[in-house]
Amino acid sequence: MQRGQPTKLGTALLIIVVVAVVVLGISWVGQLLFGGESNPKEVSAGQKLLNEPNDQMAVRMSVRGPVNASENHYSIVMTISVGQRRITTYRGYDGSVIRDERLGNTVIAFHDFLAALNRAGFMKETPNDAPNQGICATGQLIFFEVFEYVTDEQGNVTENLATKLWTTTCDKLNGNFAGLFTNVVSLFKAQIPGSQAIIDDAKKAVQNSVYRDNYDTGLGSIR
Repeated sequence: MQRGQPTKLGTALLIIVVVAVVVLGISWVGQLLFGGESNPKEVSAGQKLLNEPNDQMAVRMSVRGPVNASENHYSIVMTISVGQRRITTYRGYDGSVIRDERLGNTVIAFHDFLAALNRAGFMKETPNDAPNQGICATGQLIFFEVFEYVTDEQGNVTENLATKLWTTTCDKLNGNFAGLFTNVVSLFKAQIPGSQAIIDDAKKAVQNSVYRDNYDTGLGSIR
């Protein structure tokens, strides 16, 4: 053996070291590409309440109809809490009530409803900072909310909003709501027997819209 040339043992050790480095490198790249260790996604306040509901919380779906004349404008609000199920339809932008229906509720029914909403992705969110005022002017703008009722020392009750998401019935205007839209809407409507008839009554109340010949009221979107 000539001086300065590696021995068989040295060559074998060098190969082992190179193989180990390659394996570690592949493992590191794999973690980067397929997840590995990452920062946990922050859970919203609304999602936390859905995961661990209490008797002070409530959920809401509200629908703004097409942007048109105040006389022919409508909105629909459905609020479900541990003690009440409520649907209110409005005409105009000033909150003129067409109909206000209130029904009782139970703890078991409410929690079952929340669990179903959770499975439908009620508080599933996607980043979207776009403003929603006036959006989807020929269709519906829909809000999904989770909030808590707060009672102060004087007995006044207010709403403490946890999370509010939105979407629309217009193509490619999905807002920051990323759940199953049809499922969530159906779950809300199923909470109030006859809700579709109430919605249809609201449609009749605005059927004389100046846009009636070429303008869809959009109420059929939440059938």
